Amino acid sequence: MQILTFLHVTIVILDEQSMAGSVWNQQKCYIRNWELVVDFKVSGKGKDLFGDGFVVWYARDRMINGPVFGSKDLFSGLAIIIDTYSNHNGPHNHQHPYISAMVNNGTLTYDHDRDGTHTQLAGCEARFRNVEYSTVIKIRYDNDVLSVYTDLENKNEWKECFTVDSVELPTGYYFGASA
Repeated sequence: MQILTFLHVTIVILDEQSMAGSVWNQQKCYIRNWELVVDFKVSGKGKDLFGDGFVVWYARDRMINGPVFGSKDLFSGLAIIIDTYSNHNGPHNHQHPYISAMVNNGTLTYDHDRDGTHTQLAGCEARFRNVEYSTVIKIRYDNDVLSVYTDLENKNEWKECFTVDSVELPTGYYFGASA
């Protein structure tokens, strides 16, 4: 088994309303099994609002602005959604902040009013707002198994957020992040 650690990204989210942006790689990924490590820090001046969140993408199309955390809806690919909002939208059984995964073939719409719960593959609560250090997540795709791990306590120790079997992702898509 060979896993390529393809990209290590650091993301800083600004405490500004109604702002959106993204960063995407220029080369498509033709590697079947990969691992992506993302450092991020979410902080703000307010007690409740920390923006809506951001997405780490493995998607067919890149750099198309839209309503899903700064990128397009009806996307094809994988979205790892880091929902930073302090309150949840609609009824569900988890607290926020929250990390979830969505796979789309271009036909599903992300429903902000329900925090995407009806289209998510899996998710976990993750307490990363206003900590003194960067939070690190590891996204691993290996032989159709998608796993997300976190280091939320700055201990250099991975804890499983979720693992989902039978996730089929094509090669030739782009990595990116948008908020």
